[in-house]
Amino acid sequence: MLSRAATSLTLLGRHLERADHLARILGVHVALSLDRTDEPGPKFWSRFMELAGWPGSDTRRRDQAVEVVVTGTLGPSVRSSVAAARLAAQAVRPSLPSELYEQVNALHWRVQETAWQPDLYPFLTDVQLSIRLVDGLLMETMPHNEARDFVRLGKFLERAANVTAIVTRKSAELADAPEDALEWSAVLKSCFAFESYQARYSGGVTPDRVIECLLLDPTLPRSARFSAQVALDSVSRIDGPGRRSKPRRLLSRLHSMFVEAGAQMVAEHPREFETDCRAVLRQLELAMRESYFHPSKVPANVIGDEGRAMPQQQQQSAGVAAPARRP
Repeated sequence: MLSRAATSLTLLGRHLERADHLARILGVHVALSLDRTDEPGPKFWSRFMELAGWPGSDTRRRDQAVEVVVTGTLGPSVRSSVAAARLAAQAVRPSLPSELYEQVNALHWRVQETAWQPDLYPFLTDVQLSIRLVDGLLMETMPHNEARDFVRLGKFLERAANVTAIVTRKSAELADAPEDALEWSAVLKSCFAFESYQARYSGGVTPDRVIECLLLDPTLPRSARFSAQVALDSVSRIDGPGRRSKPRRLLSRLHSMFVEAGAQMVAEHPREFETDCRAVLRQLELAMRESYFHPSKVPANVIGDEGRAMPQQQQQSAGVAAPARRP
């Protein structure tokens, strides 16, 4: 496969997963701010902005946070992520089933044109359900070949990074209030795993069980360990039998970190665990570029700035702005 095509397929999976993640955590945290009996205060939204990928943001109000995460252009937002996914899909349109591309394209235009301010929850729900539909089309209409594996590689690496970040950062934040069931329930909902947790555990929501569920569960599709395994399986198929590439070795290492970690260890040292995971992900980003995307000069960052990860030949003078005419 051409390195540029591999790059764009990986970015398609990555940006769709990012859009889904942002839409979900935004809806959960808006609801959490309303459910709390005490005033959440400005630090609540500053911490949320860090979770959403805007570290150092001075946003302190709910309306500001919503505006930035939905439409912001200087960092990850729902609108910019969907637009970046569409650009990536355009670059590899012949490799995608027409139904899949049309769904991504339709979502892009709805996100660009929808007046979401008066109806935030229906807007966020539409984004999430539309991406679920894309996932279903990916599974049911796309050949199970190398192209599909690159899409899944981007998707599940993004998910592993997002889930690890939200669990470890919330663990550090709630270290002095471990019994805050409302906050820990919000963590589960942010990772789309609240009902899965309830089905598995009884006796309420506790930090160690949330960590075990979201980071260490090998069977839950939303867990970091499961995501690392799917990414590893994808790379194994891309490499083929007999080849053990550097991305494959690094993914094996990342997966082993979740296999060997214990919930108590993560709870006691959440920042250190996140730092270790991010270090492996940064190495993996470089290894993927060298192994699969070279000699392409297109960056394919697993984590980082949204704008730097777009296929260069698809970038327009207005960044991710919509073209004047629909294709």
